[in-house]
Amino acid sequence: MGSGKFDFKGADAGDIAQWITSLGEKPYRVKQLRQWVFTRGVADFSQMTDISKSFRATLEQTSTVTALKVLAETRSSDGTMKFLFGLKDGHSVETVWIPDEDRATLCVSSQVGCKLKCGFCLTGHGGFQRNLSTAEIVDQLIQARLRVPGGRVTNIVLMGMGEPLDNYGNVLKAIRIITDEELALVGARKITLSTAGVVPGILKLAEDFPKIKLAVSLNAPTDEKREKIMPINKKYPINELMKALSKWPLPRGRRITFEYVMLGGFNDSDEDAKKLVAIARRIPSKINLIPFNPCPELGYQRPSDERIERFYHTLIDSHLTVFIRQSRGQDILAACGQLRESLEMTGPTGGPAE
Repeated sequence: MGSGKFDFKGADAGDIAQWITSLGEKPYRVKQLRQWVFTRGVADFSQMTDISKSFRATLEQTSTVTALKVLAETRSSDGTMKFLFGLKDGHSVETVWIPDEDRATLCVSSQVGCKLKCGFCLTGHGGFQRNLSTAEIVDQLIQARLRVPGGRVTNIVLMGMGEPLDNYGNVLKAIRIITDEELALVGARKITLSTAGVVPGILKLAEDFPKIKLAVSLNAPTDEKREKIMPINKKYPINELMKALSKWPLPRGRRITFEYVMLGGFNDSDEDAKKLVAIARRIPSKINLIPFNPCPELGYQRPSDERIERFYHTLIDSHLTVFIRQSRGQDILAACGQLRESLEMTGPTGGPAE
């Protein structure tokens, strides 16, 4: 960032082809360099051994390959791994890898902090710093693949730090790079973007790249309650959000996911469940219930198991598709709503601690 050099990790095939041509090189260099950068995860031109020394010298002078610095790597008792990546300007972001028997999901961040200040999420609690570049978004995947067992990442969820649709251009380009069939990193149908309900972004993405899956952080069944925990609802209330979602092109059998963080005594009553049923029935959808992951700074409580089960069965009895999401990585603060720029790992200005 800020070097003025061409950054391969933030570039798609067309960008790289144009750059290679401007340097007077042959077109085959495009595939060659993309394999080094994206498939093998090499960021040092000197290690690209099948490229001539003279061309490597040219690349060193004119180009760069973003490589996030691993400030910390922690592993949960359930196998989940959390990475704290340092950025060149001294900020940091967290990325989480969640292994299961049939998949291995990477939870990717799109911003340093978040502007939306949802009441149940630590990311917004610390304020907003900046958007991540396309290269910084893509490199979370590349760096994780170099470090997780077997390099296994089958799915990506844009559910980490930040609101993806608040960084639309960089996120969309990152998705296009990651899903490039020639690179074969992760397929479009294996990517889910989660939004708090940025209506213009939803409508634009429905036109630009509807191949991915869409998840919406709903978390309350009425405008009154949703505004208390999600200030964005004042700008885009539930009815406006639902109108936008109705325009999302869903192939046969595909559904939009509603994420519903359950806050004890706030949005988990029988009446809340019935109102949620009415919302979910408006479009093809499924619901992920997420019992709140305790954070002392936020003041909310996890509902009792009995209350969660009662809420769940109200939805199931109404013939909705519902899942209770099992929290992963709670012991390393890697669960939903617990990600933030780690003050424990950085100095008072955000730079790496001495």
